[in-house]
Amino acid sequence: MNKNSLAVAIASLLAAPAFAQSDVSIFGTVDMGYRWSGNNVDPTVSSRSRIDSGTSVPSRLGFRGTEKLGNGLTAGFILEAAVDAAGGAPLGGGGFSRQAFVSLAGPFGSVALGRQYTPGYLLPSAIAPLGGVTVGQSHDVYLPGSRWGNQIGYVTPNWSGFSVAAGSTLNGYGEESLGNRGLGAAGDVHALSIVPQYRQGPLLVGLHLQELRAKSTGKEADGTSVPVSYDGKKVRVFDIGGTYDLGPAKLAASYGLRRADVADFSADTGSIAGKDSHQWLLGVTVPVGAAGKVLASYVQRRTEVVAGASDARAGQWALGYDHALSKRTSLYGTYASIHNNRSARDNALFSSVGAGYNAGDGYQTSFAAGIRHSF
Repeated sequence: MNKNSLAVAIASLLAAPAFAQSDVSIFGTVDMGYRWSGNNVDPTVSSRSRIDSGTSVPSRLGFRGTEKLGNGLTAGFILEAAVDAAGGAPLGGGGFSRQAFVSLAGPFGSVALGRQYTPGYLLPSAIAPLGGVTVGQSHDVYLPGSRWGNQIGYVTPNWSGFSVAAGSTLNGYGEESLGNRGLGAAGDVHALSIVPQYRQGPLLVGLHLQELRAKSTGKEADGTSVPVSYDGKKVRVFDIGGTYDLGPAKLAASYGLRRADVADFSADTGSIAGKDSHQWLLGVTVPVGAAGKVLASYVQRRTEVVAGASDARAGQWALGYDHALSKRTSLYGTYASIHNNRSARDNALFSSVGAGYNAGDGYQTSFAAGIRHSF
């Protein structure tokens, strides 16, 4: 390369930021509906009827930005806050508690740093017909992942339908403490989630592998010992599933296994009274005309009880209908019912019918209908 060519090349690289193209947009969803809940695990609790925010997807407000840096690189960010549309208040602890990350994408794939969904949450949510946030959400029973803070996420390029997503954090449920050993039974949780998947034409199939490892002092804030320390203990997760679109119907299935050294200390599951869990889902989506679709699923979980009682079991069937009025606005209705066996109820391992940020509160039956608008 002669000197003139080299000078032009260097000048082009140095000038690239001056010609970068940036774009920032506002996005979100406002979801409001009527929700009835009944058949509480506590027979003294009456049914409940109310207007709720987020009965099919959580209401939220977000900001998304991208900037083309040149040389095939794109920088981006997402800041997303949860909103209670029923009262206008922030949810999830306030701030941008849903997602808050910055990313860099290029021929190598994309890397993101900050609070974001785990690969192990996105795969089951894509498989389940009623997703992971409706009244009939699979995560009412199927123990999920969710979002991790302090996460490094990576997604490979798409190789003819095949891709791999991975996420890792030194404490997905808070800030890393001194020495990476938090107070309490679990303390800091080191976590890794990997999802290889293939998506091509009518077929989606994926595998999820996850490991959580606790780093704890085994003491409370006042220095007293806690009953159990999970220092060095692990929870390993395995999920496999997929969907296949036949045209008249889209079929879905998944199977999952969670194995804990002592107990399932993941803050996502709230199942610290349980040890190993086996869970599975079957579902179908049937198009109705050009704008509607019927969604149905059955999901079941069996969890070993740490205290040694018989296994806790829960099963949920759900039926829903979604009708698109436009690309951004839909009407929906969903009914779901859960059955918990006695061991699930007695050992606080019962499942209940929730939706979005609305907790199930022990209710085993629920109906919701409403309107959802995205922008």
